[in-house]
Amino acid sequence: MEDSSIAEMKTQHDDAMPEAPERYKADKDWDFAFILEKLRDTESQDTEHPALSEKTPELNTILHLAAASSDDYQFVQEILKIQLCQNFVTEKNSNGDLPLHVTASAGNMQILELLAASVPLTEKNMEGNTPLHLALIKKFQVGPNLVLKAKYNKVAKFLVEKCPELSFYPNRERKSPLYLAAEGGDEELMRHMITTNSLPYGKSFVHATIYYLMTTTNLPYGKSIAHAAIYGSFTARKKDILDTVLESMPNDILTVKDDEGMTPLTYAASIGYLRGVESLLEKTTIPCVYGKHTPYYPIHIATWKGHIKVVEKFLHEFPDMIELLTDEGQNILHVAAMNGKTKMVAYMLKRHDLKEKHPPMVVSMLTWDKRVDLKALNKEGKRALDIALNCRRKNPSLRERFTWEALRYVSGPRAPSRCVSGEIPQYSKDGMNLSADEYKGRTETLLLVATLVATVTFTAAFTMPGGYKESGGMAKFLEKPMFHVFVISNSIAMYSAITAVVTLIWAHLDDLNLSIAAYEFSVPFLGLAITMVSLAFMAGNYLVLRDLNWLAYLVLSIGSFFLFTLSIIFFPLCLPNSAPHPIISYILRYPFHLLIKFTGCDTDDREEE
Repeated sequence: MEDSSIAEMKTQHDDAMPEAPERYKADKDWDFAFILEKLRDTESQDTEHPALSEKTPELNTILHLAAASSDDYQFVQEILKIQLCQNFVTEKNSNGDLPLHVTASAGNMQILELLAASVPLTEKNMEGNTPLHLALIKKFQVGPNLVLKAKYNKVAKFLVEKCPELSFYPNRERKSPLYLAAEGGDEELMRHMITTNSLPYGKSFVHATIYYLMTTTNLPYGKSIAHAAIYGSFTARKKDILDTVLESMPNDILTVKDDEGMTPLTYAASIGYLRGVESLLEKTTIPCVYGKHTPYYPIHIATWKGHIKVVEKFLHEFPDMIELLTDEGQNILHVAAMNGKTKMVAYMLKRHDLKEKHPPMVVSMLTWDKRVDLKALNKEGKRALDIALNCRRKNPSLRERFTWEALRYVSGPRAPSRCVSGEIPQYSKDGMNLSADEYKGRTETLLLVATLVATVTFTAAFTMPGGYKESGGMAKFLEKPMFHVFVISNSIAMYSAITAVVTLIWAHLDDLNLSIAAYEFSVPFLGLAITMVSLAFMAGNYLVLRDLNWLAYLVLSIGSFFLFTLSIIFFPLCLPNSAPHPIISYILRYPFHLLIKFTGCDTDDREEE
């Protein structure tokens, strides 16, 4: 019946004609006296009264417009007194809204009370929204405006009291008003909806049936209220919302899955809502399964998201959860490592009950743990370094590069030349497959920079800070320590840049291997040259400003900070391919960790409540 009325409305919309100019202008200007006069004149004319059927292009009648924009209760009363205008109450616009929907959305309480007596409150528009849906949607859209919130709250409570079962009607998104109240964190209204549906002898059979369908299934009856309550409790920081739902619902609610296959416990774990997890664990002893196709337990999801406190709670309540595996045979440590949760991995490595493409900080931590066997093979006969190399793309990210470096610096071994499966793994020299033209473009850029550095340092060598003495041509600051720093750093920069230039000239020969070797050899020299130029600049500035202490020391401070920054940036370009000696590995470990943190390649764990 609802679908046929919607189809009829669409037909009417296609045939809709604009209102008469005088009427439409009056509606826009809200000249109520003029409108009523025209309506009464129309009523007193012949029996067809064509003016009364006039609508806006959106099929809005005069009653729709009044309900949406007018707080004049008497004006609406006058419209409804006209006999031929009384059918406007059941007229729908192009969106399927009755005047009742419009006035609920506008928050006009008096007009709502007037219209509520004429039409069922359960009427839905084309989006499946009842007047109660619209009032709640508007309430949660007005933001911090307390006056408007109070107005819409009053409308919502009135509708709930007039039609209690309205709280459970789902719209086309399968969200009921009770769901919206829980999702919005409105514990008072949610409790009002639940208590209003309670009769002296308990819930009626109809109410209980609707309530059960709405809260214990993800079929078209509606979305689970429990998930909305968890979200509302978490965002509004009101645990009472979830407690209210759990108190008033059967335990079957704990096995309900949402559209993504999450149970309430899994959903609470995924967002890191520790209080919610604690409340849900008090109601269940079953570690619910997550996922439609790939089963993950709640503890795996909490691990994946990096919520350490939630994982601690799970392991405290269910110690055996540490042995749970995903369908790929991964435990929680696998999941944490796969998703780069450094803090989670560190927490797990500290536990004594813990018997492949990993992020850099995680790989570095694992490689330094004595319990980790770097020679272990997977099902394909590959070791960690083999997998890291095999996963290298044409243009690897910085995280991928660091992952590879972390394994090399602890001398992670390669697998035997033939895999267990019998296939011979193929790896490029550096895990990349760049063409000669691509390397040529890179070397040309480096050659230009190196030439500029060599030119600048050559010029600086003959324009010494402070100039020269008139006799002998010696530098005036020859005896100053910072002058020595200037000369030495400038010389290093000069010769490093020239070395890079000469090396890069070789890279322009049509030999890909030679281009790769020249590129890799020249980059550290160019980095050293740029760093030394910065040091020479700082020393030269200090020399000419030394008589003004505060400015000289400020220049030193600024220069030192950026020298440290440059060192961190160029550090990965100057590292050796491997560190076979344990002492070298130990030395490289700490600057490597610092570099990972500095570049943001460590974990991005979210904070928990």
